[in-house]
Amino acid sequence: MTTATVPPSKPGPPPLRPPGDDVEMTFTEHLAELRTRLLIAIAAVGVASLAAFPLMPTFLGFVERYFLAGVQLHVFSPAETIRVYIKLSLLIGVVVAMPVVLYEIYAFVAPALDRRLRTRVPLYVLPSFLMSAAGIAFCGFVVLPFVLHALMQLNQSAGLVDTYQLEPTVGFITLMLGIFAIMFQLPILAAILASVGIINAKMLTDKWRHATLAIFIAAGIAAPDGNPMTMALLALPLLALYVLSVAVVRVAQPKLPRLA
Repeated sequence: MTTATVPPSKPGPPPLRPPGDDVEMTFTEHLAELRTRLLIAIAAVGVASLAAFPLMPTFLGFVERYFLAGVQLHVFSPAETIRVYIKLSLLIGVVVAMPVVLYEIYAFVAPALDRRLRTRVPLYVLPSFLMSAAGIAFCGFVVLPFVLHALMQLNQSAGLVDTYQLEPTVGFITLMLGIFAIMFQLPILAAILASVGIINAKMLTDKWRHATLAIFIAAGIAAPDGNPMTMALLALPLLALYVLSVAVVRVAQPKLPRLA
């Protein structure tokens, strides 16, 4: 009498650990967890992007009316509009899904963090999101209208006619919004660096002259029309963020002692 042999079942991926779990994992299990968390983050961005895609004609119309009033946008290839829709929907998908992406990153690296730092990292998520939103709002309502108007005035003073291509124009606007979203993370970054003992309030205070000079040089290079008002519009937010960073680090230092 023969007995049938049952083939061994393939082991499935290890269950995802909660951020506070200190259970040791093998290198293969770490790779499997990383793959799973990457797939979750990509899926979140994909779902948010697909949900945003049908809204792209309305969104693009708003961008054209608000930022480029009186300027006609042109396309120079049949697929240019769809490319812009895809890029914009992906950008919005990343922004909307950012809490999920940040959580998956944190959950993967949390076991390697010091316990004190591990409990405090989640506290930065909401302020980081709010500061990014503040940077986008400041750029959209203050900086971009001024910069675009200055560039249009520069073109008109040279006797040129404003005829803009859709893809690079939208790309310039989204790039500016992204730069300010990142720039407004300076206080959050300062707080994190202070929490691991890399910087402190005295260091930032002692270097304020160097920081001010570097900020104005960068603003002068970035100013599109060389206008002192444009340079100030770019430099003043950075100076304000630097001052805010000093205040944040000064308050955070007693609560976040240097790690051994």
